[in-house]
Amino acid sequence: MTEIGRALRTARLAAGLSLQGMAGRANYSKPYLGQLETGARAVRAEHVAAYESALGVSLSPLYARVPVAGQDDSQLPLELSSLLLPVAAVGGGAGGFTLGELRTAERSARWARGLQWSDSTPPRRVVIDWLEANLPRLQQLSSGTRRAEQSLRVGAELADIAADMSWDIEDTDSARRFYLISARLAHTAGDAGLAAAALAGLAMQYLDHGRPEDGLEVAQLAQYVARRSATPRLRAALAHLQATAYGIVGDTTAFERETAYAIECHLEAAANPPTDTAVDRSLTALNLSFLLGPRRTWPSRGRQSELLGPSYRHVVATRPRLAGAAFGMDRTPLPDNMVEPAMTLTSVARLQLMLGEPERAAQLVGLALPFVGSRAGGRTAARLRDFHHESRQFAEVSDIRAVRTAILDVTADR
Repeated sequence: MTEIGRALRTARLAAGLSLQGMAGRANYSKPYLGQLETGARAVRAEHVAAYESALGVSLSPLYARVPVAGQDDSQLPLELSSLLLPVAAVGGGAGGFTLGELRTAERSARWARGLQWSDSTPPRRVVIDWLEANLPRLQQLSSGTRRAEQSLRVGAELADIAADMSWDIEDTDSARRFYLISARLAHTAGDAGLAAAALAGLAMQYLDHGRPEDGLEVAQLAQYVARRSATPRLRAALAHLQATAYGIVGDTTAFERETAYAIECHLEAAANPPTDTAVDRSLTALNLSFLLGPRRTWPSRGRQSELLGPSYRHVVATRPRLAGAAFGMDRTPLPDNMVEPAMTLTSVARLQLMLGEPERAAQLVGLALPFVGSRAGGRTAARLRDFHHESRQFAEVSDIRAVRTAILDVTADR
């Protein structure tokens, strides 16, 4: 046990809290907190802040003991530490944008959301130009007036859109920058849900790029930021991200726990009337990103399919009812003009590969191929090539062998 971990444990015990009780207050999982206290996981500044908030005590001497990040370590905790602090008022510019400017920005956000996944020309440059022109003004605002808060929210949504579109073309540095900007603007506006939704996008990017530990940490931070203000849909998304991270690293117990919680939240969300808030739009974009994938033409560096397969199959074998609910549950309806039938079928086929059902996967791809004609293009071609890559382990299955050959035929020179 490290010195700082022992100090955190002492503070928790002095407050009369078990690890389970602390997990309920801090919105970190019980195993995660145990790893912090035993030294299995490095303690960072945001962990100390979470303990302070949960216990209602000052642990300021511990900040000096937090290890300094090495040159190759992620600076993410330092960049996000402001989200753990109360919003500080900033002098000047308290009124925000004019009403006309605000309405124009809101229309721009909805327009950009509708086009962000376009295979032709998404409005990334337009959105980034707006942000670069207006960020100095936004960063001078503070919450307290309705128009200032609205201005901050629309700025946060546009930054979230810019981040999504940057991730889509694999400009990961820009994506990370804009996700952080979005989270900070939403935090300043006092909109914890919108800040958490932006962090969810960042967590997904880390998972996609083979950094499950960072993805898990950001998702847990998002959970902490949102706390009790989180809608069931947001809670479901964050639980799904955490389950994915645990599945990638092979922690099947935590994977099952978060999967079950995601189902519970999804069912609660489904029982409520749908809404159309900035948070909902961000979560729909997150759902689309899982389904559509970025524009790249080679499989994910994160190797999610390969690494998640064992966790998925373990759940199928040991908890079939949970697996049926998790992998068969309806998701939030997605715009018809965004998701073509071939893409939906290919996505479900890739899931069947992870579940160890190659014959069913081949059948679904066989249904998808007539929709693409003689030549597949864009994302559809990219996702079919992903299937071709991910199905190598089943290449001796005759049905898989046949669709792999067909995929090569329709994606040649694409």
